[in-house]
Amino acid sequence: MPRTGTVVKTSLSPGGKQPLDHRTCSNCDAPVEGAFCGACGQPAYVPLTFRRLFRDSVLRIFDVEAGFLHTLASLSTRPGMSIRQYVKGRRLPFTHPVSYCFVLVTVYALTINLLDPGRALDSLIDFSDIERRVYHIIHGILAYLVFLIFLPVAAIQAALFRRSGFSVADTYAFSLFVSGHVHLASTVVAAAGWLASAAGVAGLIAIQFLYLLWAMTGFYGLSRPPVLRALAVAIANLVIANILSLLVGNLIVASGLLEPLESLLA
Repeated sequence: MPRTGTVVKTSLSPGGKQPLDHRTCSNCDAPVEGAFCGACGQPAYVPLTFRRLFRDSVLRIFDVEAGFLHTLASLSTRPGMSIRQYVKGRRLPFTHPVSYCFVLVTVYALTINLLDPGRALDSLIDFSDIERRVYHIIHGILAYLVFLIFLPVAAIQAALFRRSGFSVADTYAFSLFVSGHVHLASTVVAAAGWLASAAGVAGLIAIQFLYLLWAMTGFYGLSRPPVLRALAVAIANLVIANILSLLVGNLIVASGLLEPLESLLA
């Protein structure tokens, strides 16, 4: 046990790699004299790892009351800085990123299935009959694939911003928070029926990209928006999502699950 008055070397440098003396709690800013904060009980500093991220997600995936409104407001007004605070250790005020993303993806999926705005795209895309049937099934399911899609996307983003020192786990948490908020915007657009036109779809894509750019600028503490790197991340996201969509769609058709799924979702 550390002696009273000693400082636990558990914080990270601005680059996220080198430990520094951590004199205040990263969560509540109270003085820390030991391995845990005496005011809020959080460890002096807990680096974000995939093991900790997924372990906590199992425990807190349905714990949406814990800081949900605070998270929603923070990601609406200063997304980059808020996510940066979370990965740096200020976590108690925020909903877990997996929980946040899961809840808003579910709201989006329910909107798609209940209001069925996805069928509006039939007039914009030249689907064959089988493609249209498969698309209507996987459109809502695909939303939950973000948890897989963002694994390679986070690795790509971490590589593009490798000098920042943020780990792939940090970047994955960033992606989940951003995705949750983007799905909230998508829900509003879908419910309003704006997906019925090419202009509505283009507008939604523009909103999603601008939000990603805004969040990246604050998260990495940049003076100028990283347009090219944000564009690379957005393209990687789109390519990987389409590859997974094709794989899932072909699997549905090849396994003979198309008609049973149509009956289930009817």
